[in-house]
Amino acid sequence: MPRKTRKLRQAIGAGALTLAAALIAWLSLGMLAVAPLVLQLPGESLLRTHAAAAVASLLVAAWAYWDV
Repeated sequence: MPRKTRKLRQAIGAGALTLAAALIAWLSLGMLAVAPLVLQLPGESLLRTHAAAAVASLLVAAWAYWDV
């Protein structure tokens, strides 16, 4: 893999990991009713929407660090 592509993927991965950590913390605080759960998709529960956002961020991070 070219060096430039590797650096870009690592930057994307670092951003996705940071976002995932923030979303997981927010999800945990929302479950304890300390912070409000504000992401909402029609037909889905608030808890499921926040968990899906955290998992999606972790999937992007996994892609970024795969085969590095």
